[in-house]
Amino acid sequence: MAKTIIENTGTELYVFDPEAGNIRYYTKSDIQVSASNNNVVLSNKGGGTPFFSKPLTEIDAPSTTPVNSLSEMVKLIHGWITSPGGTDNFSGGWADYEDVATTGTPINVTAIPTVLTNDGTGVNTNTKYLPVGGNGVTQLWDTSSNGFNFSDLDVGDMVDIRMDITMIIASNNTAIDVDLYMGSGGSIVVPFISQQNFKSTGSFEVIRYMGVYIGSADVRDSLAQLKVSADNNCTCTVNGWYIKAIRRG
Repeated sequence: MAKTIIENTGTELYVFDPEAGNIRYYTKSDIQVSASNNNVVLSNKGGGTPFFSKPLTEIDAPSTTPVNSLSEMVKLIHGWITSPGGTDNFSGGWADYEDVATTGTPINVTAIPTVLTNDGTGVNTNTKYLPVGGNGVTQLWDTSSNGFNFSDLDVGDMVDIRMDITMIIASNNTAIDVDLYMGSGGSIVVPFISQQNFKSTGSFEVIRYMGVYIGSADVRDSLAQLKVSADNNCTCTVNGWYIKAIRRG
């Protein structure tokens, strides 16, 4: 005997009786589920005669793991009709890009903003856990152009960036800025570091964590770049950055 199929389809409950050839959709907010005489019972919240009553052995819920008891089935259906249901495509992933080149040849930093480069060839570079939801993400950083590549994301998605650099300060009281330039022509500027002052000379590791969002097609399709500047000439090495992408559900 073919089983009656019950499935969660967003705002509705789908019920298919293959023997009778009947298909019904019920608005989940209007129904309630219970158990009576070892049957699963569906009825209107306002009361009245139940419109569905069948034993567990005659019901299948193929979109879930096997249901082994009447209680489990009732709890499953109750969860469906008291929540938005459906499939949520909320997903995320991350990548870590470690630089090598600037270790041997530090970046010269002046009052003019200079792009922070990252060749992604360090042993700790890891791109195995990029987001796989939707159409997937092939990269978040473009090593050839030294910029964040958001083209595989969608408008509304979110990105967190943890920047790890080392500033080599040559003059006392040197202040630095690091900004993320997004959109065509770097029209959107997101400050990572604003006027951080180094009172003495030496090497200082600087780590900053910043969250941004893909607010338009222009931001998604344009390369984003980190740029550093200082009021006294100094140099900088890039240790790397971790990037987390969160795809809107």
